[in-house]
Amino acid sequence: MRNSLRIFIVLTALGLVIVSFAGAQSNAPPRADFRFTPQNPDTNTLVTFDASASKDPDGSIVKYEWDFNGDGRFDDVKTVPTTTRLFDRAGEWRINLRVTDNRGATGSISKIVKVIEAPVTVRRSLALPPSGTVAPGQTVRVIVILRINQTINGLGLDEDPPKGWTVKEVQNAGAILKKSELQWLWTQRFSPGQIVAVIYDLLVPPSAPTNAFSLKGMLTSFSPRLAAPVVGDSEIRVSR
Repeated sequence: MRNSLRIFIVLTALGLVIVSFAGAQSNAPPRADFRFTPQNPDTNTLVTFDASASKDPDGSIVKYEWDFNGDGRFDDVKTVPTTTRLFDRAGEWRINLRVTDNRGATGSISKIVKVIEAPVTVRRSLALPPSGTVAPGQTVRVIVILRINQTINGLGLDEDPPKGWTVKEVQNAGAILKKSELQWLWTQRFSPGQIVAVIYDLLVPPSAPTNAFSLKGMLTSFSPRLAAPVVGDSEIRVSR
């Protein structure tokens, strides 16, 4: 819509004064769009959502809101176009995106993500204080949960903590621990529906600097063949 121009003639003691006012500008709503990778994730895959294809014809997009379970509530709010998500269950998930431009107009779009069930779903959680940071000399409890989704003959769980951190096993769920490699090995057969929990404590070295440290891990099996990264909580922030 073109801007209208309004002209008013004002009579004053000195003569006529012509005053013009530009009409109020319209605000075209933004167009929402996004893509996700990978296209066929399983329950152990961290999915990346990218809404950089969203456009605003007469301004800029300032907010990206995501609803990952189709309940109409936008729980993940960002000022940047990318975010990530893990899906705990297989099936079709309706993903809703709402974008807001710099003048308050919104645009929305929905897409379906089909999630495949992994043979074993693995998640790591960290018991951190409310501040989210720990001090040198403190202990962090690590919990790795394995949810068995199909028959598995033997499993191996490898965890790779920061170098120099001390590990103390709390619960092994019947596994044999190779402490030098921080590897738990199960030789038995697992059935669908079983839940396996490995728990251990990490002691932050007294000399640890202020920094963010990462945990990595891998879950493996030979029957069926399986190699899945341990996903979930992976960062420990140390503050002196």
